Amino acid sequence: MKKMILAATAALAMLASCNKHTDEIADSATGSVVKITLTDKTPETRAFFDQTAAAESWEKKIGTLTLFVFDGNGDAVLQRKFTAAEISGQTATIPVPDAAPGQTYRFYAIANGSALSGIGTLDDLRSQAESEIADYNGTFDEVTTKAKRSAGFTMTGSATQAIAAAGQTTTVQIALERLVSKVAVQATTDSKFAATYPGRVRIASATVSRAASSVSYFDVGTSHSGGTQNREHSGGTMPLFAAQTFSHTQAAKEQSGKYANLFYIYGNEDNMAAESVLLTLEGIYDHDGDFGTTDDQMPVSYESELAGDSGKAINRNTYRRVTVNISGLTGADVAVTITPADWEGPFNQDVNIGM
Repeated sequence: MKKMILAATAALAMLASCNKHTDEIADSATGSVVKITLTDKTPETRAFFDQTAAAESWEKKIGTLTLFVFDGNGDAVLQRKFTAAEISGQTATIPVPDAAPGQTYRFYAIANGSALSGIGTLDDLRSQAESEIADYNGTFDEVTTKAKRSAGFTMTGSATQAIAAAGQTTTVQIALERLVSKVAVQATTDSKFAATYPGRVRIASATVSRAASSVSYFDVGTSHSGGTQNREHSGGTMPLFAAQTFSHTQAAKEQSGKYANLFYIYGNEDNMAAESVLLTLEGIYDHDGDFGTTDDQMPVSYESELAGDSGKAINRNTYRRVTVNISGLTGADVAVTITPADWEGPFNQDVNIGM
């Protein structure tokens, strides 16, 4: 699966040779120097509803990057913000205080996230969540040309690695994934509709509802109780993400007789049950096909759940192409087909409604 890759190469060295940064949690005269290299491995930008669904330039841009390092006990030993020059140059050299060969460390990275403070343990970091899903969404023209969220798309990743023997290089790779899932909708009437009805349907808007309003920065083991997802950690139970209360309505964009919409929703973990995010299309049926006359029009509404992969949730960092084939004037009889893929090669969901 193609993702943004964060490669961390650690070589044992004296910390005295490294620049000091005010946001480092600890400093020491001994330890390991870590060289961080950012590599963008996503393909070129693709058109809306493209089958390969490569990330757009604004979907993969990194504006801020913070690295958190924890020892084997889960205590924070380093919190390091990259400078603009380091992000631009895609490399930085930083110290890991008191690191010794054979010791295992956990590396966590957050790109474009909100500033975090008071992170003293791994549990502190895992308890953090983002609640900005409304900022990702807007009009069709907005979300297909830029990042609506001012800080860009939040991406996170983690890895565990033992420090190599003295004189050897320690390599750590962290795959960065977006917290959101991308949902592209394309609706049109099919041949059955044309054979049955003399008029036309115009889709005015699409709405996603029953979506998560917040999400954990990092995936961990989970439990479920009622409407709120939870996860277990050493200090008790922490919320994984909130009740499914987010809703967004977007005017449909007509493109060559088809109606397009694009949404971002928070993704969930692989092992969670499907969250039944609901897609609702609202439109008008015109009996003679002339929308300039209104006395022969009637409202129509179509609903379909956005299913996950094999009954699981809609995962973060995935892209879903939802093709809605309208065969009638009601939202009855919905058939869904899913083809697994990630953001670089989409899930395909075919919805046949009104049959």
